[in-house]
Amino acid sequence: MLIEKGSLLIADPSIVGDPCFHRAVVLITAISKGSPLGFILNKPYEVDLDHILPELSHESFPLFYGGPVDSDQLFFLHKRPDLIEGSIQVHEQIYWGGNIEQAIDAIDKGELTPINSRFFLGYSGWEKGQLAKEFRQKSWLTPSNKVTTGLFHIPTIDLWKVYLKSFGEKYLIWANSPDNPSYN
Repeated sequence: MLIEKGSLLIADPSIVGDPCFHRAVVLITAISKGSPLGFILNKPYEVDLDHILPELSHESFPLFYGGPVDSDQLFFLHKRPDLIEGSIQVHEQIYWGGNIEQAIDAIDKGELTPINSRFFLGYSGWEKGQLAKEFRQKSWLTPSNKVTTGLFHIPTIDLWKVYLKSFGEKYLIWANSPDNPSYN
């Protein structure tokens, strides 16, 4: 399976009990020396961004768990490279990082919003060959197309279900099951 920058990884329903990747949707943002790096898009924290950036005047800006690596570091994705210098293009209109002071200013001005950006603590990373092994174990699914620009518009609670349903009838029962199937 060829994974490139801009690819999505959808956790197979068989990943049960893994606190990091159970029902995760991961956007791959970079690949360095065969080692992919990305962010889990659908695991919001119970605290908002202003909890770690008290200087923000904007309240209720969601903060997401990006993955288990460097979970004390702040990262962000956005669609506004015109406002944030140093952004790295991931795919079409999705960019990674850049000048954090400019991002904070854009939030305060209402130019950077939860519709055009996501902030994360930590990231997801794999050593060279590790992700290929996980694909052989059938831990991940990946859509045939790369991420779309509408990705931030799908409610995070529905993101895994929406993408899982795109793999066909075989996955419908899993997409509609409760988070813990034993509760059914």
